[in-house]
Order: sequence, then C-alpha cells, then structure tokens
Amino acid sequence: MKDRHGNEVELGDIVRVVEICQDFINQLPADELVYITKMLDQEYPIDDFPEQGKASVSISWEIEPGLTGHGGLHMHPHEFELVSKAKLANS
Repeated sequence: MKDRHGNEVELGDIVRVVEICQDFINQLPADELVYITKMLDQEYPIDDFPEQGKASVSISWEIEPGLTGHGGLHMHPHEFELVSKAKLANS
C-alpha cells in the first residue's frame, strides 16, 4: 500500500495522520470524539490493513482508573503520510 506521496508502507511503519474523514467524525459518540480528533497531525504505527486500500492506526486512553477506551482510524492513502519505516527485529 502507498501513502499520499506514493511511498510504500508496511505494518509497523510510522505514519502521520493528515486528514480524518468528516463523515466518520460526524458519527462518533461525544466521549470518543475528543480522542479521535486529537489524532490529526500525530504519528502512529500502522497496526493492520483491514481491507483493500486502507491502513489502520489505533489509540487507547484511560476513561477512569481500571477502565480503558480504544479507538482508531482506517485510513485511505490520502489521509496519511509515511514518517519512518519500521525497525527490523534483527537490526
């Protein structure tokens, strides 16, 4: 898969979120909205390719002691850019 600049990306590569789909934002519950919108302009490792043409990044946050929230984005190539390639385990 490639990012917005045509760079090849793989699992574990660090990408910057440069756009979040407004339709997705409009559907988020209020308690998740603040966390997901803060992902814009931040960097995350690609953790999955959930479907053809999409890369996934994830976040977690503490709701209260002992209770964690999880969320993330399934992004089209124009919504992210490569920051750095994943470090190989044997490097």
